[in-house]
Amino acid sequence: METKYATCVFCDGQCAVKAEIEGDRMRVLPANPDFPALCSKATMIDEYRLHPDRVTVPLKNVGARGEAQWQEVTWDQALDEIAERLQAVMDAHGPEAVAFAEMPLNMGFGGITRRFMNCLGTPNYTAPTQLCMGNTAQVNRATYGWFVSSGWAQADCIVYFGQDRDGERWPHEYLALNAALERGAVLIEVDPRETATAKRADYHLRIRYGTDAALMLGWINVIIAEGLYDRAFVENSCIGFDELAERVAEYPPERVAELCGIDAELVRETARVYARAQAAIIPWGVVGDMQRNSTSMVRCQCILRAICGFLNKSETVFGPSLGGVTNAQLAAFDLLPPEKRALQLGVDTHPLLTFKASNLYRSALEREGVPYEPDILGESCACDPATLFAAMRGEGPYPVKAVFCVANNTVMSYANQPGIVDAFMNQDLVVAFEHWMTPTAQLSDYVLPGDMWAERDVLGPQFDVAPVFSCSQAFREPVGECKNWYYVVKGLADRLGFAEHFPWADEHELYDFRLAPLGLTWDELAKQGRATTKPVALGRFVTPSGKVELASSVLADLGFDPLPSYEEPADPGREGRADAFPYTIFAGFRERPSYNTNLHQMEALRARQPEPQFFINPADAAGEGVVDGVWCVVETAYGQVELLSKLDEAQPAGTLRVPHGWWKPETAQGVAAGLSSANLHNDGMLFPDADWNLDPAQGVPNLRGGIHARVRVKE
Repeated sequence: METKYATCVFCDGQCAVKAEIEGDRMRVLPANPDFPALCSKATMIDEYRLHPDRVTVPLKNVGARGEAQWQEVTWDQALDEIAERLQAVMDAHGPEAVAFAEMPLNMGFGGITRRFMNCLGTPNYTAPTQLCMGNTAQVNRATYGWFVSSGWAQADCIVYFGQDRDGERWPHEYLALNAALERGAVLIEVDPRETATAKRADYHLRIRYGTDAALMLGWINVIIAEGLYDRAFVENSCIGFDELAERVAEYPPERVAELCGIDAELVRETARVYARAQAAIIPWGVVGDMQRNSTSMVRCQCILRAICGFLNKSETVFGPSLGGVTNAQLAAFDLLPPEKRALQLGVDTHPLLTFKASNLYRSALEREGVPYEPDILGESCACDPATLFAAMRGEGPYPVKAVFCVANNTVMSYANQPGIVDAFMNQDLVVAFEHWMTPTAQLSDYVLPGDMWAERDVLGPQFDVAPVFSCSQAFREPVGECKNWYYVVKGLADRLGFAEHFPWADEHELYDFRLAPLGLTWDELAKQGRATTKPVALGRFVTPSGKVELASSVLADLGFDPLPSYEEPADPGREGRADAFPYTIFAGFRERPSYNTNLHQMEALRARQPEPQFFINPADAAGEGVVDGVWCVVETAYGQVELLSKLDEAQPAGTLRVPHGWWKPETAQGVAAGLSSANLHNDGMLFPDADWNLDPAQGVPNLRGGIHARVRVKE
């Protein structure tokens, strides 16, 4: 029997698995039997990889864009033609007319895409991490200089914002939560819904959707007013405390209670519980990444950790590291000249995630002896998606005419899905690296068949956060003609004339190059499982000031408020007709059987969730004449979707919750057919990406409180 160890990426939980292989038989188990983090999806590897609908050969669209008329071609033909058409776009419009949308987690190779882009000369990169942890990392960076990692093993107080963990959704964190609660840790759950996790909480704060930042401003008010903060840490390691104290004085508990719809005494009590803990943590949660007040919300989380003295105790800021070649070093950002960086889309509108912000850390990096430009969680040097899609439609400062979608269903991953479809229809070249004929792939000229995580060796992690290299081993052969992403990148680099920047014959040579500074090879790492690198500034803060910036100089230099605040989100489409759109809508509910837009093809998983559902309070449903399990139209002033009703007492009255990522792979392809029902069901149809609905600094769209909707039974 052969045993291989890997990291499952059927979702972003990244559970460690062990595959026991004997002939054609395989068992998938938790890598650590003492920490059995594994959901049902991880056991369906062969059902996924051998699915009859999986794309296993390169495909070329021989019809008009969006007609989905596919012809099988060879890899050489596909890469030859893509390189030729890509060069034509660059000759006509410049390299900045090429954009990439990528999900690095799904296929490995870290910074290799950015390296390719930097050789081309384009700064226009985006990833769905712009709405999910990547943007949080940049707000963390503006406060600490790096992303923060929660220490579950010692946590005695856990503050969750909307997380509802179980054995199917981030099972490793679910087990860590169970262990903490068994030790006697206090759980504070901030969530309008009464979820299973909320029912386990010592304190459940059912705030009004989208008011998380206001709640935390109230907590900081109490902590400062009552002297519950760590004075020594604040005096020695922070700047901007006096300005912060003045700002949060505007948010006494009574005002916050009114904004959030909870009791003022509950604001005070939970602030005290957090501040008086010995090892509190605020684990990352996606709720804060999709709000109009996202920057302020995440900044408040950062400030709470800092002023209460939990940084580098129960919450660690590792900072950049040296040793092996990091993802950011592999990206080789120095290959992209300053004049091309300046052309990055969004640099003058929503700059916190762009090169413009990254440049503000140069002196701090030099001070710490960091010889490269970091890219934390893939979003430190990224363009603004809304500005990118506008440029793709011909509405930007210059046109974007070619886009590569790498392991990412781009069309369904952001707000304003109709506008994104229009953007793709206006392209000269669209390439999708995929497993399935997703709505994005249906708009492509070429669909390149990618391998899946059990079919490839991966040197991880794919994002630079902690000082470690990990190893995920392949335990199945790629199906058909499926290839890894490095094969594609190298094939195009060789054809476009910069092969010298991609000298590695295959991924294993690349891995050996990255591990060489540690005196390791891929084969040696595979035997030991992981290797650590050296943090450059552990215990220090790689900010311009060298301290925790409670008032952020980076935000100030970019033209934004250096301090957090709360602003009630706008909904101009509702103005003057509030009665027509009575419900606050919250997007992004993730069903247990699927992950974002993936896994709807899997028969066993789909049987558990065959149709997209929205949640409505029974009292509201009665007023609308809606019963359980009927098809309804959910509509905002900006679009509509069709969903099955689910009457749920846990859903707050006056609100609706809709799912994310729904399409039906079994339905007809192409634009005229609605892109396999994506235009009928996905939440991206309901929300605009206009500036008024975006977080000003980040460009993150508001999907979670502030936009209003109505509902009616479908006729």
